[in-house]
Amino acid sequence: MDTFLTIKEAVKAEYKEKKSSFLAFAYPLNDVAMVKDLVDNLKKEYFDARHHCYAYRLGIDKDEQFRAFDDREPAHTAGDMILAAIKQKDLTNVLVVVVRYFGGIKLGASNLAKAYRFSAAECLDKAEIIQQTLQANVHFAFPYNLMAQVNKFLKDNNFTKDNYSFVSGNEIVLTFPLDLKDNILKQLNNIYGIEIK
Repeated sequence: MDTFLTIKEAVKAEYKEKKSSFLAFAYPLNDVAMVKDLVDNLKKEYFDARHHCYAYRLGIDKDEQFRAFDDREPAHTAGDMILAAIKQKDLTNVLVVVVRYFGGIKLGASNLAKAYRFSAAECLDKAEIIQQTLQANVHFAFPYNLMAQVNKFLKDNNFTKDNYSFVSGNEIVLTFPLDLKDNILKQLNNIYGIEIK
């Protein structure tokens, strides 16, 4: 079964270095579309901060997506360091944002990079790490006269309202562990009249 490590809920940590304050925030992430909203909310809340640097990692193996953003800090001193902290803990589906208030004393590239990495790592140390199973989604439609067969299929495979939803009266989206996908598709293809979208 394909599993991955992520964080259970949002956490915050604070680190100070030579009068600069680094506020680190870690969030569980389900979709890359969440990144902009989370970062924008922090920019509104901490509007007077000089930098809002971040990194995220989503998915695993060939489906992995990641990004590191320095927000006007010297190249590779912020975003890459935050991403390194995420990877060091072997986490995915996580966003870490570090908000920096400049204290008037320049840290130098080396100390700046250490401060970003340390603040991100300290934040992730506070998080509860959980193991999750990779999920697959299948969307299918069916004529109404197949409702009894579809209900039997759902019951036989122990699908509950937690892992399926009706898009319309005769369209369903299933969510289940990725390693079951071939078997689920085979069963659906054996019901004549089902259209997999």
